[in-house]
Amino acid sequence: MLLKKTVATALLILSMFSLALISTASAAGSITLTPTAQAPGATVTITGTGFGATKTVGIGLGGEVAVSGEAHTPTGTGTGPYMTRTNFYPLKPGSLTMHSDVSGTESDWTDNGDGTIQGSGTYAAGGTVNYATGVFGRSSTTDISSYTIVFTANYVRYQYNVTPAGALNTTSSGTFTTTITVPAGLANSNYNVTVIDSGGARAVATLNVNSAIPEALPLGAMMLLTIFAAASGSWYFRKRPTIATRTL
Repeated sequence: MLLKKTVATALLILSMFSLALISTASAAGSITLTPTAQAPGATVTITGTGFGATKTVGIGLGGEVAVSGEAHTPTGTGTGPYMTRTNFYPLKPGSLTMHSDVSGTESDWTDNGDGTIQGSGTYAAGGTVNYATGVFGRSSTTDISSYTIVFTANYVRYQYNVTPAGALNTTSSGTFTTTITVPAGLANSNYNVTVIDSGGARAVATLNVNSAIPEALPLGAMMLLTIFAAASGSWYFRKRPTIATRTL
């Protein structure tokens, strides 16, 4: 009886642990690139799943780039929020740190990685950051509208922002489909495509940039040309003309 109880308890713990793993995994997004290799100046379709529902989405291309000491003058009224925007975006979730100076009353703020930032200052009342758009700021427990306010931000961005113009949002089920343009003049290599939503969900896939790929040739046309070339070669070898020889 004791053995049965022990086994049952172990199975229950294992089941709860498995559910926890599933829940954690579902918090991360997933993306598919079509095609996975493309020429500079051409387009790539991105399909995403597993992101937050009705969230703003930002897309970065290339390696991570650290930004430091970026000064901003936020706008707001009363207790806030007092908001501004980073010079570059999207941002890597969890990378933003901010020093807030309100006419000499200073506080430091850190990024929780979920779209919120927190500070330990006297008048700190919570803050937010949108990783897709770069908009960030804080609120206060008192009216600070008559004070001089300066935010100094440090964060991590990506080499290129390839988010399409206009609002890009996920559906109510956390999915999206969009098309990006590979920056012109990009050197042949593999590049990370990083998709981030405003709540911090993130997914990465690899794009092979290859200038040898015909930029303006659609995929269907490339397939037709390949088939035609194969068929032509087969016909040639079947119908190869006989070359007459003569003996001297």
